[in-house]
Parts: sequence; C-alpha cells; structure tokens
Amino acid sequence: MKRLLLLLLCAVPCLFTSHCSLGNIVVAQSRFVGGDLSMIPAYEQAGDKWLDENGTVITDLLSYVKSQGWTAVRVRLFVDPSQDADPSVCQDLAYALSLGKRIKDAGMCFMLDFHYSDTWADPSTQKIPASWTDHSRAALAAQLYAYTHSVVSAMIDGGATPDYVQIGNEITYGLLWDTATGKYPSSSSQYVAAGYCPTWSATYSDGTSQWQRTASFLNNAAHGVRQSFVDSGLDSTQVRIVVHTEMGNATRNGDNFYRHLRTAGFTNFDVIGLSYYPFWHGPLSVLGNLLTTLGKDFADKEVQIVETAWYNNWYPSDANYSIAQLNSNWTADAQGQANFLRDLIAFLEPYSSVTGLYYWMPEECGNGYQKTVMKSWQNRGLWQNGSSQRHAMLVAPDGTNPVALLSTFLSGDGIRSIDNPKTSNGLVYDLSGRRTEKPARGIHIRNGRKVLR
Repeated sequence: MKRLLLLLLCAVPCLFTSHCSLGNIVVAQSRFVGGDLSMIPAYEQAGDKWLDENGTVITDLLSYVKSQGWTAVRVRLFVDPSQDADPSVCQDLAYALSLGKRIKDAGMCFMLDFHYSDTWADPSTQKIPASWTDHSRAALAAQLYAYTHSVVSAMIDGGATPDYVQIGNEITYGLLWDTATGKYPSSSSQYVAAGYCPTWSATYSDGTSQWQRTASFLNNAAHGVRQSFVDSGLDSTQVRIVVHTEMGNATRNGDNFYRHLRTAGFTNFDVIGLSYYPFWHGPLSVLGNLLTTLGKDFADKEVQIVETAWYNNWYPSDANYSIAQLNSNWTADAQGQANFLRDLIAFLEPYSSVTGLYYWMPEECGNGYQKTVMKSWQNRGLWQNGSSQRHAMLVAPDGTNPVALLSTFLSGDGIRSIDNPKTSNGLVYDLSGRRTEKPARGIHIRNGRKVLR
C-alpha cells in the first residue's frame, strides 16, 4: 500500500507542497467555502436553536459548520442599523466585531462585508447613511476612508482581523447614490445627479463622471483597509479586498463594471465578488459566460461567489424566470436545493480563478421562535422550521447533509492528504456529500478536504 501511495504522489506532484510526510501531507489552502452567517447572534439571543440531520441540538453553529468542512464565514456590517426598523438589520460594529472574533477564534477565514449604508445595500438601493447625507462628494470620499480605517482597525485590535474585506455590497451600479431615498433612479436624466453607473453601456464616456465618482469612493475605502493594517503593524497585502457586484442577466454588465472602474483609475482590489441566484440571474450557462469573460479580461483577479442560494420551499414572486423553467432544473424543495448545490459545485470545477463559494444566510430559522429576528421567511436556508417552533431542523434529502455537501467545493482544490484509517478521526463523506461509515479505498472528503485512502 505504501508503494502505491508513493507512486500516486510522484504522479501528481503539483497537488502538494514540499512540506510533507507520508500520512500527513500539508498543502496551502487556495479555496474557501462557507456562508454568510450574520444572523447567528440574533437567533441565539432569541432562543432559537439548530438541529443536525439526526435531530440533535447543535450547541455552537460555528463549530458545527467547521466540523462539516466549512473554512470561511462572511459577516455584514451597517453604519447605523438603528436607523432601520427591520430587526434583521442589526449588525453594527460591536455585533460584527464580536462575531468576527468568534470566527477567528474558531480558526476560520473571516470576510467582512461593508454595506456603507444604514440599511440593505443592493443593485436597487444604495442609500447614503443618515449621518453622511450632508457630505459633498469629496467629503463622502474622505468619510469612506476614515470610517473604513476606523472599523478595520477596531477589528484588528479586537482580535477579529479580517482576511477578506468587501468594500460595498452589490455595487453593480455604484454606491452612495445621492438621492433622498437611495433607490434606483427612475429615469436616465437622474443618472448623473444620483451617481448611478450605467454598466449596460460598453462606452465609458456614457458615464464618465459617475465612474470617476465611484472609483474615488472605492480608492478611499481600499486605502482605509490597507492603511489600517499598516498602522497596526501588519502587512497590508495579507488582507484581500473584494469588490462585489450582483451579476445581472447579461455578461456585459458584469464585465463592463470592472473594465470601467479600471479606466477610471481603481485597481486596488484582489477579488471579484459575485452574487449568483438562478431565479434572478438565469441558468448556470449565464454564470459560465461571465466567468469566462472575466477570466480573459481580469486574469490577475480571483473570483468568488460570495452569495448564492436556492429555495427549499416556494419561489420568490419577483423571479425573472418562470416556475416551469426553474423546475426543469431544480425543484423548490430540500432535494432541489441539494441538487442545485451539486450542479453548481460541479459547474465551477473547471474555473481555476474561482476561489470561494459562500451560501447566503444558511442559518435562517424563519423570523425566529419569538418572531422577532426577521420580518419574514426567505426559505433559502439549509435549515427548516415551522411556525412557532424553537428548533430548526437540518433537512438532509437522501441522506445528504447540505452543509457537508457545500464543502465538496474544496475537493476541486486537489487531494489534501493521505488518510490513515488507524489514526484518522472526524466524519467522512463521499464526493456527493453523503456520510459514509466505512469509506472504501479511493478519494473521499474529511473535514472539508479531499483525502486519499
């Protein structure tokens, strides 16, 4: 058996580093998998609990997802969430710092997601925080630097040093729109005044002033991130800066955004972050077209899917694709959700530039046992609960644990170790995310890593 393993190692040297010993091959991690778990403290405070697929109460959700192979957690941050009546908009600095420290203490990668708003920021809403509304364009840029620097410095000082920092949330058409409501401009005549960036246009000159405005904002935000590391005595290149867009239904929109920003003088980032929701963005082929184009135009950047999800119940009323179209791929139930994860992970396998996959709000327990955590249910999480139930049950169709299934994204990163059946511990899954008690010889997943037995 030892000779076979040595032959295998010689056959695939590119998968391993030089630091190795038979039975414990150590490899630098180049992929991350996890989810946006920003609601954990709110659910915990409300008394909600999560159950595993066997009905056992999970005492610490972070430890649980790590045990199933997750390596990264994303947490959102609002400037002053007290300005929003939505109870799920509760992530202020103290909240995010505390959760970030838990993530780091658990030995996981931490992505901090700046919304730069008091409420949800997305392609249709980029509202300036209430305390910044009297700022000029120059003052807003300066405020972005000061605020970002202050927050990241606090994170570092508090033991929650972020590994990735996302400067803005789904800023497909820019950020900090200068309108009273912060809503999507109702007419083209308002684009310039609002600072809305026309990503649909292949011509940079169609929105020169808007692109310059957005580039100045992002340059200041990125500088705030880097400088906070320098001022804390850390290497500013160790933090990875993410620029996040909602993909849109056309490849040109996504590619134009990053090309126009580059033309406007903003290049100080490392990762292109994408949201991909099939019910809004279309089939996997649409995602593939964008990944291919970005791979050609931005070969120096990583790409991460920082938000994705599929419904385990009914579809959204604002879906861009009909129920018939959606059902032809994945049904709106737990099985369809698992099938979606399998298909997405398999689809991403050939794209070496894709280094991260994050599930959106997998911890959802509806609006909570006491109905105080969220306004409504989204039905896209990996747990399910009924009205007024204290416990949310992890649904594992066909014996498939969806949390572990998501971790198989890491299997595309190559064999991570040689598994010694006499000394190994932890749960074992096949490449489809199904738990197996007695794994046969070959490749399987343990703690989110591809191992060879």
